[in-house]
Amino acid sequence: MKKVQKRLSVSVPLLLVCVLFSGCKSRLGDFTVITTKNIDLKDFNTHEDVKAASVVGEDVKHIIFVFPTGVPHIKEAVDQALDKGNAYMLVDAALYHEWFYIPYFYGYAKYEVKGTPAKRGD
Repeated sequence: MKKVQKRLSVSVPLLLVCVLFSGCKSRLGDFTVITTKNIDLKDFNTHEDVKAASVVGEDVKHIIFVFPTGVPHIKEAVDQALDKGNAYMLVDAALYHEWFYIPYFYGYAKYEVKGTPAKRGD
């Protein structure tokens, strides 16, 4: 009986800590082309215009105690990735949402986009 109580006294608080310090990252979707810019696709050719290096953009908002510093937006994450790649759109992009929260202490929510930047060949 003492062993069972000892195990419970260790495992229950450990389980509570794991639940309280939880977070999650999920893939929201895959996009053939994603952009926040107005573009004309008439002259677009993937083989000529796509760069090889992939870029990542993210928009993170923090939660300090119980006060959020804002709401993350997908547009901001896409804009950041476009700026990093000096591109007008991302090809073969993936969108993720992630959050983490320690109640009454700290947390964050984040949108992240990963893709291959493409720009118009002038």
